[in-house]
Amino acid sequence: MTTGTNIFTQAQRDLLTAACNRIIPAQDKFPGAGDLGAAQFVEQVAAGNIVLRRSFGEGLAHLDIAGSRRGSDGFASLSPQAQDETLREIEAENSGFFRELVRQCYNFYYTNPAVFDLIGYVMPEPQDYQPLPFDETLLEPVKQRGQMWRPV
Repeated sequence: MTTGTNIFTQAQRDLLTAACNRIIPAQDKFPGAGDLGAAQFVEQVAAGNIVLRRSFGEGLAHLDIAGSRRGSDGFASLSPQAQDETLREIEAENSGFFRELVRQCYNFYYTNPAVFDLIGYVMPEPQDYQPLPFDETLLEPVKQRGQMWRPV
């Protein structure tokens, strides 16, 4: 049984890295999503949600099997075109997993500080906002009204 955020095997992480590199491939000065660390991000997200954990476990197994049908060494050893064909197959057969994989890959990539630097985006500085102290007298009408719900 796995604990913490380490829920995938190294083989699953490698498979996820290769898949993320096809979803957002390296281009010019931009690295591929997998090379940037998307697999670790996806693993952290899946570790915190039992439904995603199961979906990714089953989806990665399906991706591994589909990749093995195209090449004996699996998905990562396939040509980029064969990897794309395999991902299209997974999208058609397991759309829920594929949609979540793309979503998490994009979430990771487009919020990554390295990508921000490459596109020239500068995070805005936090505002120096000081909230006003809470005035508890505003709660008096609510307190006077009493309980308005039924105990269950």
